[in-house]
Amino acid sequence: MAEPASSTVGIAIAAGTITLTGSILGVQYDALLAGLAGGLVSLSYLPAMTLARIAGSVAGSSLLAGYFAPLIALGIANYFPFAAAAGDGMRLASAAGLGLGAQVIIPTAFAWLRRKGGE
Repeated sequence: MAEPASSTVGIAIAAGTITLTGSILGVQYDALLAGLAGGLVSLSYLPAMTLARIAGSVAGSSLLAGYFAPLIALGIANYFPFAAAAGDGMRLASAAGLGLGAQVIIPTAFAWLRRKGGE
């Protein structure tokens, strides 16, 4: 069993790397970190995976959340005007939700693209 300190250090390194990557890509840091948190929570519901697959899964969760959470928050505020009062909270909640669901959203999107490409 891994030492608790080593997993904490790994999470800290991942958070720092994602924040640095976000600054290079021009994505909002807080959305990336909310996606990271959602991705880490969703790992507890997935079967055992290799370290590389875990890293890819969490990175995908973060990037999906970083890029699409602002768009989803704007859409929610557009269709539900009362939600505009939440401000940045709606964007962060969207990022966390995307991070949680990324392990389902990303494979489904790739399967849909493969199906469309085969037609």
